[in-house]
Amino acid sequence: MKKILEQENKYTKSIKLETNKAITLIALIITIIVLLILAGVTINLTLGENGIFKTAEMAGKNYTQAQEQELAGLANFENTINNIIAGTGNSDTDTPEVTGQFLKEVAKPGDYVKYDTGISTVGEEGVVIFRILYNNIEHGLQIISDENIEKLSLGGDDWATARDSYNNAIATLNQRAEYYATSSPYALDGRCVGSVPTVGADGKFDAKNTENVGPVKSQFISSSSVEGIGNMKDTDQNYVTDSNTIENLEKAGIFEEVNGYWLASRYVDSNDAYCSFIVRFIDKVIGDIRNFPLCHVLTSGSGSLHSQGLRPCISLNPDVKIVGGDGSEGTPFELSL
Repeated sequence: MKKILEQENKYTKSIKLETNKAITLIALIITIIVLLILAGVTINLTLGENGIFKTAEMAGKNYTQAQEQELAGLANFENTINNIIAGTGNSDTDTPEVTGQFLKEVAKPGDYVKYDTGISTVGEEGVVIFRILYNNIEHGLQIISDENIEKLSLGGDDWATARDSYNNAIATLNQRAEYYATSSPYALDGRCVGSVPTVGADGKFDAKNTENVGPVKSQFISSSSVEGIGNMKDTDQNYVTDSNTIENLEKAGIFEEVNGYWLASRYVDSNDAYCSFIVRFIDKVIGDIRNFPLCHVLTSGSGSLHSQGLRPCISLNPDVKIVGGDGSEGTPFELSL
């Protein structure tokens, strides 16, 4: 009996040992599985799309962008304050985006520009819409008024007045155009469209008041009856560059047509019966360039008075910068120095 019990005990112990071994193996397998799951979760949290490294990288980028925006905002604010102090800004209006880019680097013919004439009675508190006319080495950075700024009369009802007005027409037109440049913070010089458009190293117009003096009456033989006929100014070709440039821009649909404005350029119509001393102008109704005779020489002198619009051309300081707008009609370039 005792032997039987001993054998049963040995058998029971053997079963328990095998059972303990089986439980230990299962526990090990479960532990390994759990560790693998935890490892996968950890790797995903660290290296995944929304992991720690990615999150840290995005945070760095967001910080850099926020810093750049803050610096741009500070520059914008500083520019606004400077404009207000200088009298060129308005604290009650929205502040334009500051780009700091030079106008000469992006300006192309036809672009719209808000030009501050510095004359409060002109346009909107001195600001008038102009267009880019030239942006090259020969002509520098030039703008032209988008429409006639004013009416200007030339000539006179009597011979002497009409003669003097004709002789001084180019200077008169250019000097009046200069009025819209002398008070502007952005302009170097001004001239009437149709005068000499080239500029010198200083950005001012070369020889815009060049005068050509006769003789103008190669065919006219009855001049002795009119005093001062020998001092009349002769024909010039000042208008050619401007008129061709504007006409090409109009044909391309870049410029809109403007009617009725003076060209600072003369023309003499002479034959064996008369002389007419003429200043050129643009008349889109009749057909582009026309001639207004200010004074006539027949057997006696006579004069006439004519009025046309004035379109100034302004030579801009090449250092003007863009502080707003994109040059379109709806959002013209806004300038600063």
